[in-house]
Amino acid sequence: MSNLANKTEYKALTLIAQMIKQFEKLHYLDMTKEDDQDATKARNLLESIIHTNGYKINYDRNSKKTLLKIELCKPIFSDK
Repeated sequence: MSNLANKTEYKALTLIAQMIKQFEKLHYLDMTKEDDQDATKARNLLESIIHTNGYKINYDRNSKKTLLKIELCKPIFSDK
């Protein structure tokens, strides 16, 4: 299915993000409760791959970037 590596390459994450966006089209279609639950699980699993690699999906249609880097919040208070 894929080449195993120490890090998932950006191109693979982009492809997964495109697949997740296709799940949005299911919203308008009839599905059984069980199929809807399975589709939701699959979408959530794919999205977790993106998040664990430090990205989130960009849903802005005016942007060409499929993924956005997750920026970690800096603490408001620090000892320094």
